[in-house]
Amino acid sequence: MANINYNQQSSELIVSLKRDPKKPREIFNKVMTILSGACIGITLIPLFAVLIYVFIKGLSRLNVDLFTKLPPAAGQTTGGIANAILGTIMVVVIASLIAVPFGVLAAVYLSEFSDEETARPIRFATNVLSGVPSIIAGVFAYSLLVLSMGKFSAFAGGVALAVLSIAWPRF
Repeated sequence: MANINYNQQSSELIVSLKRDPKKPREIFNKVMTILSGACIGITLIPLFAVLIYVFIKGLSRLNVDLFTKLPPAAGQTTGGIANAILGTIMVVVIASLIAVPFGVLAAVYLSEFSDEETARPIRFATNVLSGVPSIIAGVFAYSLLVLSMGKFSAFAGGVALAVLSIAWPRF
């Protein structure tokens, strides 16, 4: 067995990894790092300017009435977003009532009770459905529910959200 001096090899490796700040590649790297930082700074200045402006102007309107009143009618200047908050809560509850039981039952069935022949097509279908864009789920809910019922509803939105949010298992 050969006698290997690991201390000498590691010190040679450390010496070979040291950077020479005068090499053109190192200079180019520093210049590009500074240029990238400057571009990020230039990009973030307008973003923070808009955020600060909106925060300062909107702070005076932020009160309890904003969250408890309905939107203003035409010609009125004050109102709230209570119906948007309530609608969001309704759609999320409907989607959860559909998606959670279905997703949990499907996951338990696939992991505990199904054999490979049954699980393979189900897994394939879940993999396909996990790639469905949200606009397609919305069009599906619109064509299936909104057109058949003749009106928009929280139920249709909840079904579209449930299709997107079912915890499709990846086994």
